[in-house]
Amino acid sequence: MKFTVQEPGLLLDLLCGKLHPETRTSIRKLLKQGGILLDGAIAVRADQSVRRGQTLEIRRGRIAIAAAHAKPPFPILFEDPHVIAVLKPAGILSVATDREKTHTLYKSVREYVKTKSAGKEKIFIVHRLDREVSGIVLLAKSIQAQNSLQRGWGGAEKLYCALVEGHPPQASATIRSWLRENRAHNVYSCPEGPEARLAVTHYRQLKKLARHTLLEVRLETGRKHQIRVHLSEMGCPIVGDTRYGAHASASHRFGLCAHSLAFDHPVTRKRVHLSIPVPKALQEFRGPR
Repeated sequence: MKFTVQEPGLLLDLLCGKLHPETRTSIRKLLKQGGILLDGAIAVRADQSVRRGQTLEIRRGRIAIAAAHAKPPFPILFEDPHVIAVLKPAGILSVATDREKTHTLYKSVREYVKTKSAGKEKIFIVHRLDREVSGIVLLAKSIQAQNSLQRGWGGAEKLYCALVEGHPPQASATIRSWLRENRAHNVYSCPEGPEARLAVTHYRQLKKLARHTLLEVRLETGRKHQIRVHLSEMGCPIVGDTRYGAHASASHRFGLCAHSLAFDHPVTRKRVHLSIPVPKALQEFRGPR
């Protein structure tokens, strides 16, 4: 059963009026099973306020039970019928490669969204993080939302915390260079040219340690390995990033995390701000003993 709400009110009251003579207890049970969708998303709070014009859908049986038991593979930071943002751990690919096709963030979130929505929702990549990098990843639930987000991605604010070896020459600065990728898939700065892409990185010092520095990094562009290359070429490679000149980390920690993301919602156009705390492992890093 699916209908448009005509009069605003509390969710449980609206359902009681629609599902009479069912008891409030049975309706609460249906909510707990994931059988009530509000604008396409599972509703869980009986006292939730519902506005005129919103869509309510009532599902029963195996579909509702399966949706209720769908467990997110990663912590969810934001979700609505149009987008989902999750916390990616270090060590997992964002999307499949020739070598790894199954254990990816994309596939895990896709299966979760598919199960929870009984096959009605899909996900689409908006941006990626390197395998070694942890932090916020945003995905779309439709081609339209994906296109809208990617068109406006230049206006999104992406902040990273980076634990680097050594100390930058300045407490804050902007790094600007043209980047190119070689056949070994390593990226490096080069003169401006037809195959080079401009990259701009802003950083500021958050904490100065004896032999390391914790930086906040803001991307103006989003090139492959941009932060890693710029900080390495400045003489301060990211802790654990042996690919770009760092020493092997005794903690096996890669010192880069995408900890804040602000973007314009693809449907409401409102600004959405997401953030996570800077990982303690980076704030309290002591280095090899």
